Amino acid sequence: MNYAPKPTILRWLQVGRREGASHMLLVADALADETMPVYVSPGDNLAYKIRRFEGTHSMQIIAVFDLLSDLEQQLDFVYP
Repeated sequence: MNYAPKPTILRWLQVGRREGASHMLLVADALADETMPVYVSPGDNLAYKIRRFEGTHSMQIIAVFDLLSDLEQQLDFVYP
């Protein structure tokens, strides 16, 4: 599985923050061999969005980012 590079993920985090999302799920799709962002709006149910990916054979949540907190610190934790 090829994960998106750190600068790409930082850009996705910044876009999500700018668009007003509260969280971003970093999701790996094994069938497509790609990583993608899934944004969560403030009114959305975060737990429900996370459950949508649990138990799927091809998709896995790599990380959940809080877009209201320090983005680079969170990214450094996931991508040391």
